[in-house]
Amino acid sequence: MRKLLQRLWDIAADFANFMGGLGMRLVWLPKLHFSPGAEQVRTDTGPALFVLNHSWWMDAPMLCLLCRCRRISVVAAGEMFTGVRSLAMRSLRCIPVDRAAGADLSFFHEALRRLRAGRCVAIFPEGALNPTETLLPFKQGAALLALQAGVPVIPVYSAGNYQPFQRLQLQFGAPIVLTQRPNAAGVQEATQCLQEAMERLQEELYLEMKPKYRTRAAEFHRRFRETTLRRQREQQKGERNHDA
Repeated sequence: MRKLLQRLWDIAADFANFMGGLGMRLVWLPKLHFSPGAEQVRTDTGPALFVLNHSWWMDAPMLCLLCRCRRISVVAAGEMFTGVRSLAMRSLRCIPVDRAAGADLSFFHEALRRLRAGRCVAIFPEGALNPTETLLPFKQGAALLALQAGVPVIPVYSAGNYQPFQRLQLQFGAPIVLTQRPNAAGVQEATQCLQEAMERLQEELYLEMKPKYRTRAAEFHRRFRETTLRRQREQQKGERNHDA
C-alpha cells in the first residue's frame, strides 16, 4: 500500500512539475550552462545531492522544475509551508526545516532517508538568503549528508535579476565525489571542498554570461542589499520602540 501511495504521489508531483516547468520557462526564460562532465546531470538516474547558492526565494522550485526527471526533494525553510504555498512546496517534494527550533535534525534524517532510498535532494549550504555576490561560508550539513549517504554532489549556481522575461542564468557543475571520512575533520574538509567548487562554478558562469546579464545580476544584488538593510533598520527601530 505504501509503495502504491508513493507511486500515485509521484505521478501527481510529476504532473505538477511538468506544468510548472512549462510556465517557468515561458516567464523566466532560463539559460542553462554546463561544465564539462555535467551535460547529463539533469537527466541521469541514481541518487545525488544538489547544492545551490541562495539568492532568491524561487531557487528551490526553479531547480525542481528544471530537473523534473530526477524528482528532487529540496530542503526549504519551514515558514514557506503555510496556506496554499504549503501545497505547492509539498507537490515539489520539498522537505521543511524549522529554523526557529535551533538544532532541527528532522530534516536531516528525512533527507538522508530519501538519498539512501535512491532519490535526489537539494540543499542550500549557505543556510540563508544571500543579498551579495560573495558566497556566505558554507554550513556543514550538505557535506555531512553526502558523506553519510555516499552520493555524489552536483553544484548549481544561478545568477540574474530574477525578474520575468529577463533570462535567468544557471550553471550546472560536474558531479563531485567526496572521499573524506564522515568525522569532524572530514566534514570540515569536505565542506571547504564544496565551497571552493561553488566559487569556481560562479566564476565559470560569469565568464560565460553576456555583459548585459552580468549587469542585471549586479543590479539585482544591489537592490537586494538595500532592501535587506532597510528591513534590518526597521526591525531594529521596532525593537527599540518596544523596549522603550
